[in-house]
Amino acid sequence: MSLQTEFRSILEKIKRDHGTHTKIAVVGQPGAGKSSIINALIGHKVARTGQGTDITRKAVRYRYEFLEIVDLPGYGTTMFPLSEWKEKFKIHQYDIIFFVFSGKLTRDDCDLFASVADYNKSGHKKPLLLIRNHCNDLESNEDREAIRRDIYSKLPEGLVGELYFVDCRYQNGIDKLRNEILDEKYKDIWQPRIIKKFKEARDEFLKARTSQAMDSLSTYAKLACANGVNPFFGADIAADVAIYFKMFAAIKEDFNIEDNELEGRYCAYPLARKLLELMTKNGVILLLKNFGGKQVIKSFGKYIPFVGQAAAAALGYTLAKDAGESYVNDCATLAWQVMNDEIENYKLYVDLNGSSKKPICIENYTLYQLKE
Repeated sequence: MSLQTEFRSILEKIKRDHGTHTKIAVVGQPGAGKSSIINALIGHKVARTGQGTDITRKAVRYRYEFLEIVDLPGYGTTMFPLSEWKEKFKIHQYDIIFFVFSGKLTRDDCDLFASVADYNKSGHKKPLLLIRNHCNDLESNEDREAIRRDIYSKLPEGLVGELYFVDCRYQNGIDKLRNEILDEKYKDIWQPRIIKKFKEARDEFLKARTSQAMDSLSTYAKLACANGVNPFFGADIAADVAIYFKMFAAIKEDFNIEDNELEGRYCAYPLARKLLELMTKNGVILLLKNFGGKQVIKSFGKYIPFVGQAAAAALGYTLAKDAGESYVNDCATLAWQVMNDEIENYKLYVDLNGSSKKPICIENYTLYQLKE
């Protein structure tokens, strides 16, 4: 698994975390077409629809990537008078509100607007999208302008909402609405949540992989210690080169860092060049040369009986341990930098270009209805 794959794996886990999702409440009078709007947006018939009212009798959640679209029952009915509806479903808990309507606004609609406006005054503003369904029934642009004037005249002061005309039967206006909810102007809603979760997962990943890399380091440092008493001058250096080469490769693998990533995607990072250089024979030899006198002491000290060999072995261990720890730190730092840059620059939703009937997000299309 590459570091890039690890990054994607972490995101997939975060996607399953309810706390990171942008929650969209779809509200309105019974029969306005809320469920049809959800089906049209998603591109699949997932929400139950019908000609009667009160088809939706409980909050039904649909999760798609980092979106959670919640189909709320209609209000202003015997089953759900507005006061009871507001108490039960608490729309202030959602990030974005879809208000769907198809006829004239009622007193309950205006009261709902007033509740949203009051909550917004507390400093927690909720984006409001006004969605006029069945727009193909409108005969002219003058009809649309009359609806626009009417609904904006009924919005309380300070409450702003963009008006969309859609018709689910013919898919009119659906792409525009879909692009709106996938637009990155809502980035300040989802990004802090995802970054927080990602950084927690990143730190956990780095802690585990650093521990694993230190175990690899210990194994090869012991081999270097044993090589410290190698009686064949020159052969011991060749053995050291092989030990260091394998140690660095093992450490790099522990962090899921692949050579093709260092040479390509992450080549702009100074540490990437350093890590690649130490994965060559010349790089390891240069490293040993940089130790200078210590390496000479190691090579010749072993010929002094007992004390010399013990000192050479200890020095061989110490040199390998120091070099390995430096490599572990460099790998951890590079992984930290890469993963930070990936999430900071992450574009949650790809550009739909207004042409797709299905939402397209991070990778593959994923949709499932959550159980109550």
